[in-house]
Amino acid sequence: MELRELSTESDRLLFANNLKEIRMIKGAGFCETQRSHVGEVHLAFGRLYPLYAEQGPAVDEMLGGFVLHDLGSFSQSYPKPDLTHLPPESVFECGELWAKPAGAARLIRQAAWILLGQLTAKAALIYPIFKPWNLTLAYKHAFEPAGDPIIWPYARTVEGGSILVQAMVSEGEQFRQLIADASQYGFGASEELDLIRFNSPFRICTKRLERKTPASPAQRHAA
Repeated sequence: MELRELSTESDRLLFANNLKEIRMIKGAGFCETQRSHVGEVHLAFGRLYPLYAEQGPAVDEMLGGFVLHDLGSFSQSYPKPDLTHLPPESVFECGELWAKPAGAARLIRQAAWILLGQLTAKAALIYPIFKPWNLTLAYKHAFEPAGDPIIWPYARTVEGGSILVQAMVSEGEQFRQLIADASQYGFGASEELDLIRFNSPFRICTKRLERKTPASPAQRHAA
């Protein structure tokens, strides 16, 4: 598999369109508020990393991806948790994770750990939704909750309800072990870290997604 950092505006726009399309297909159930620009900032100034198949007929088709930025580039999405005990350039916030085929999310997470290792990161920060849908369960093996759930000021449910997110952090020995676990199958990285090829024990389903409406909450967030 290949993880590539996007540099051209056309590729970044394609990434954003894929993210929007997958959220529509899976019935994300939430949207940003009219005042929020957080998503736009991440997509405009963050580092965009889509996943591709290294071989086969769809080598240029994005299978999923995520957005990454270090806190030395711009601030974390919410003031909490306090991570000032670490150099800001060593702390990376990850978000906007999306995946087309079933199983791709596991590959994307593996690629993210490999990348963080190559970036000599010391910690990773995420803000998964906690209510009305608990999406933190997929991350509990890798991240620790940091404080109480937060009422997210930047998004609402499609019905206009509040959304709570749980700040989660991975650092220290657990963080280093996760990087080692993801890297153990072998990988190669370019000097600029804009391309990482890696082996994985995980597999993906090649069946294309079709838009399904309406979707239940369980269907919305099945990765």
